Amino acid sequence: MSLDLTAAQRARAASYQPGDVIRYSRGSRTSGIKAGDYAVVQTAEVENHRLRVAARDGRAAEYDPRRLKGVQVFHEEPRVFAQGERVQIRLPDRKLGIANGQFATITALDSATGDATLTLSRGRQLIINLRSFPHVDHGYAVTSHASQGATVDHVIVNVDTTRSRELVNRQQFYVSLSRARHDAVIFTDSRESLPRTISRTADKSVALDAIESIQIRGRLSGTRLRPAMPIVTPREHINPSDYVQRPHQAPRMKA
Repeated sequence: MSLDLTAAQRARAASYQPGDVIRYSRGSRTSGIKAGDYAVVQTAEVENHRLRVAARDGRAAEYDPRRLKGVQVFHEEPRVFAQGERVQIRLPDRKLGIANGQFATITALDSATGDATLTLSRGRQLIINLRSFPHVDHGYAVTSHASQGATVDHVIVNVDTTRSRELVNRQQFYVSLSRARHDAVIFTDSRESLPRTISRTADKSVALDAIESIQIRGRLSGTRLRPAMPIVTPREHINPSDYVQRPHQAPRMKA
């Protein structure tokens, strides 16, 4: 499972925990890491900005995460698969020709070698090794965000009304229901709270919205706030006389 760390988080040793799995899309000669390698975090020294990792073949490496780019961080979770199961690809791979979020069905599985034969859309078949490419998950349920653009015959939607506005809102509910071609069934923890929960909006706010909210709370509480600094555009700093166009002067030529 991907930890979805930002670039700033990946550069901090404090973002890593022992047991985290790192995939390197770029190599490092100084650290002895090759592109495509996987390694497990052994220790993370926050004060010294150092990571100690161990690759699958036993190689050990130590480096400063601020100086190594092109990494992805995962948390390993066990999965049990069987022939006939529907799975979802969780990491794109250009060599294999698969995209992130793509669905497939396991048509053959060799538990001894880890090879799995997947049947993708339009009948295309692909053989992958689940040990060397472990980015496969069960594909029976997906998030509303991941389902955008898909259309299926039947949809089952789970709405937890205790979740935050960012997770359950009007837009999310619309996307979930509109995936269905024939029918949709809704499961929820509270029928009474469902209408209010799915009526919420999750519009992204900006800094000015936060400032206005703070000022409103200050007026309601009677707290005297410091006057806001005036916002001055660069044009207001320019003297109007600077806008006067100077007469064109022909370039001087030296003999």
